[in-house]
Amino acid sequence: MTKRAVTVSESGSHSTVTSYLCDFQAPAVEKQVRSKLRELAKQLGMPESFSLSICEVEEEDWLGQWRQSYLPVRAGRRVVVKPSWHRWPPKDSQLAAFDDDIVVEIDPQMAFGTGHHSTTQLCLQALEDLVYPHCQVADVGCGSGILSIVAAKLGAACVLAIDNDPVAAQIAQESIRQNSVAEQVKVMVGDSLTAVSQSFDIIVANINTPTVVRLSGALARQTAPGGWVVVSGIPTVRGQRVASALRQAGLWVEQRRTKESWVCIAAQRRTNASSP
Repeated sequence: MTKRAVTVSESGSHSTVTSYLCDFQAPAVEKQVRSKLRELAKQLGMPESFSLSICEVEEEDWLGQWRQSYLPVRAGRRVVVKPSWHRWPPKDSQLAAFDDDIVVEIDPQMAFGTGHHSTTQLCLQALEDLVYPHCQVADVGCGSGILSIVAAKLGAACVLAIDNDPVAAQIAQESIRQNSVAEQVKVMVGDSLTAVSQSFDIIVANINTPTVVRLSGALARQTAPGGWVVVSGIPTVRGQRVASALRQAGLWVEQRRTKESWVCIAAQRRTNASSP
């Protein structure tokens, strides 16, 4: 399978996804992208407010341009995400380096999660607040594995990274080895946690509104008493729908973080039997 270089940038409420690929791939990829964007808009109940353009770049320049555009980013209070071809701390950067920084090395591939997107950053901030030494964490829809890696580096004893896309699972495994947390993080291919019997202290799911709503009951059941469910990939306009689904599943919505047009919700499974 051909790997394509992809970058994501944001300006206000708009996100721009740029992919570099060979010219013979462009027509087929354009067709697939348009179809998937329409499908996603329909799932989210949102208008098809996207534009797609294709332009040519010099073959000898594209890789260098892409690498130059993908820079280290402070994705949380302590979490810094960088590609392997950049050093940390950088010589010339506005980003300050601190002794307790958690540096994660992620090279962008065909899996979501480079630390630049708002939903990833919101989830990382929640994990910084919630992960404690020796806890058990599940990352549902792990993508590149970035959330799993950070959970392990924050002190989680065991992390299960699960994704229904075998390619994403393979990329996550590579990233996990690259960041030296393979002893703590295990990767599984699957649609949800239904095949797993254990419960978790923290479950994080940075996916999308319909999937979070569909899985809310399973997420609640497999969260240990006193544990947390952290969900994102949710447009702010869909936040109330997700919060209602989590409450109906028996969770207490305790925290909401927002950035740009996205929201991250953290809900707790209380130890008592009171209704949320």
